[in-house]
Amino acid sequence: MMADYRRRSKFRPCIDLHDGKVKQIVGGTLSDDHPGRLKTNFVGSQPAAHFARLYKEHDLQGGHIIKLGPSNDDAAREALEMWPGGLQIGGGITAANAKEWTDAGASKIIVTSYLFPGAKFSRERLDSVSKAVGRERLVVDVSCRRRGDKWFVAMNKWQDITDMEVCKESLDILSEYCSEFLIHAADVEGLCQGIDEELVQKLGEWVRIPTTYAGGAKHVSDLALVDSLSGGNVDLTYGSSLARVSDTPLLDTILITDSTFKMPGKVKAYELQSKSKNDLTKQLAELKNELLSLRVQKITGGAPSKLTKINIVRKSVARVLTVMNQKSRQNLREYYKNKKYLPLDLRPKKTRAIRRRLTKREASSKTEKQHKKDIHFPVRRYAVKA
Repeated sequence: MMADYRRRSKFRPCIDLHDGKVKQIVGGTLSDDHPGRLKTNFVGSQPAAHFARLYKEHDLQGGHIIKLGPSNDDAAREALEMWPGGLQIGGGITAANAKEWTDAGASKIIVTSYLFPGAKFSRERLDSVSKAVGRERLVVDVSCRRRGDKWFVAMNKWQDITDMEVCKESLDILSEYCSEFLIHAADVEGLCQGIDEELVQKLGEWVRIPTTYAGGAKHVSDLALVDSLSGGNVDLTYGSSLARVSDTPLLDTILITDSTFKMPGKVKAYELQSKSKNDLTKQLAELKNELLSLRVQKITGGAPSKLTKINIVRKSVARVLTVMNQKSRQNLREYYKNKKYLPLDLRPKKTRAIRRRLTKREASSKTEKQHKKDIHFPVRRYAVKA
């Protein structure tokens, strides 16, 4: 039986900053109007740069820094300086300051509230911030809260519900402008009482670009659960809960679990032949994002061991494109199988001389004049008498 080479969910680290400190906050309690209601499960004694260094040492790609409120810029910059090109940044990002944060070392920038002035979705703002940094370096944070059997985007520290429902249609619209989603389940964020399984399952069906889920993770087994529910289409972040175990064997357990879920470094063409067009498109997007991340690290002085992967990833991208092209041509051949004419690129190439050579029928055909001449003046035949 052929081994299962489908994509597996990965572990994504994060650093939540509040008042310049690394904290794990219960999502629904964060409010500017009622600061006394704030509940925290953990306040780190180490600065944000410490955790950035920790993630860098373990090569935990795709991590993000979330600034929850003011007074977090200095701590965020220190973390980005510790690992240039290795972390994403979110919180208070607008089209005006997005470029500033990418210049500070962020691999990508994350936006939410800026896209919803007055709690109404603005495609113009999404387009402006996408153009400011480029689609490949934009992540949309689709933080959401549950209302009945649906989820709606929440903004302003998850306090205000917007007019956008989280569904396949809305995610398809957003994915035209960004390369990745970060989805916080605000109702379970920081509680460490389990993930929103129904939301994760729906996301696995809806998303077509890399997506990270955050909220409620409490055990390393949640990574396998997310992989099972989403079919490997959604990654998982444990948030700042990792900070509580950063100096214990549990971190090693998470890293070992994550390493077993990673895709093979080298893509093999024969493994791609059995995949659908949608699966190939997703894999291509992931490989391109990985290549972009590696190139950013190359510019910002990444580890040499990581930079050697650039050639492998480039060849993997080429193999996926080759297989996609082959499958496309194969489908076209089936479509035009009994048609009178074929598209030029599907016709036999041969050589230029052969393509222009007359057929047997064309070579043996005669003009009307020649035909009559052959009838009335046939070739004379002579017999020799012995």
